[in-house]
Formats: sequence, C-alpha cells, structure tokens
Amino acid sequence: MKYRSVLFVPGHEEKKIKKAYTLDADLVVIDLESTVPDDEKQNARQIIKNCKVDKNKTYIRINNIGDLDFVVKEEFIGIFLPFTESRKQLLNIDKILKSNEKLKTDIIPIIESEKGIENLREICEFEERIKVISFGSHDLAKSINLKVSDDENEILNYRKLIVSHSKNPIDTSYLNFKDLIGFEKSCNLAKSIGFAGKACIHPGQVDISNKIF
Repeated sequence: MKYRSVLFVPGHEEKKIKKAYTLDADLVVIDLESTVPDDEKQNARQIIKNCKVDKNKTYIRINNIGDLDFVVKEEFIGIFLPFTESRKQLLNIDKILKSNEKLKTDIIPIIESEKGIENLREICEFEERIKVISFGSHDLAKSINLKVSDDENEILNYRKLIVSHSKNPIDTSYLNFKDLIGFEKSCNLAKSIGFAGKACIHPGQVDISNKIF
C-alpha cells in the first residue's frame, strides 16, 4: 500500500473537509486531535457526519480512545494513531476495535516520540492492522528540544530509522505551507531516503507530493 499524498484537515472546519475531496490526495485524514480545539471536538464528529465524506479514502486521526466508537460506528476504514509508542498500546486498541467493528479498521501509527522510535520494531511487526507507518517530526523535536533547520538534517537519522523498519512509510508534514519550494525540497529528500509519500497540511502541497512520489 502506497500513499503519495496524505492530506490532513481539521475535523471542525466543514469547508476544508469538503474542499479536500475536490483534490487529488491519495488519502484524506480528518483530524480530531491537535488541530481541533477541545471545545470543538464533539462538534467535529457531527460536522464530519454531515459532510458525508468518501469513507473509502478517509482515515480519522483520533484524539483519544473514545474516538474509536465514532470511527467504528461510522465505518471509516482506518485511523491515524498519534504518539504510537508500543505493541501493548496497539493490542489495547485492537481489543476495543474487535469488540465493536463491522469491518476491519486499519491503523497507521504516527511515530513522534523517542519511545516510539525505541519500540519501532515491535510497532511495525503488528501486521494484523498495520500496513504503513508515518513519521511525525514536530512533536518529537519539541519533546527533545531539537531545533530543526531548513535542510532538516537534524531529523535525518530518525527518518532513516523509519525507512529501515517500514515499507512505503509516510514522511512528516512541512509546516511552512506557504513555502512550496521548501516543501518540494523536503519531498525530494524524503523520497531519496525511501519514503513513499508525505503528510500534507495545505491543498497546494498535494500535487507536488503526487508528482514527486
């Protein structure tokens, strides 16, 4: 399984959700986590339902275990799991999903902490639900007080670790969405290492990511 472009959109912003499906993103991820304010998270679920999204190309980035009920009830095909850090964590989610789901829910782990990096092998070996993993450099860098320069050299070794354990992984997002030249350079670097696609946070990034990957 390969995703060239993975477009993240906030779950509480209806216009952005609808816009996402007019683009050529390989996968749309509707976010219930960091881009959604706490007082909007419940409302976000209703907005997602009202948008009648294409569930065949949509994952949900969950905020907590409670979001699994929403994912299962609405029959989304998968979740992005923030701060994936251990096999035990995955087994717990697997148990919850099995007790409720009508169709099998895939998991794409986001590796964005040192603990996740340390347990990368056991996470990737959870093949029952995991086909692809993704890298989240920003929270990782923040947690270890790592300042990442424009050439992203500081996260190079972390990227190489991800690639060494996973087939067709998804690279971290590029936060300066106005800098499309920088985004393109980041895509080219990620591809040269072995990534198969990239997280996108703006519509303008999607075609570039598709072209490069």
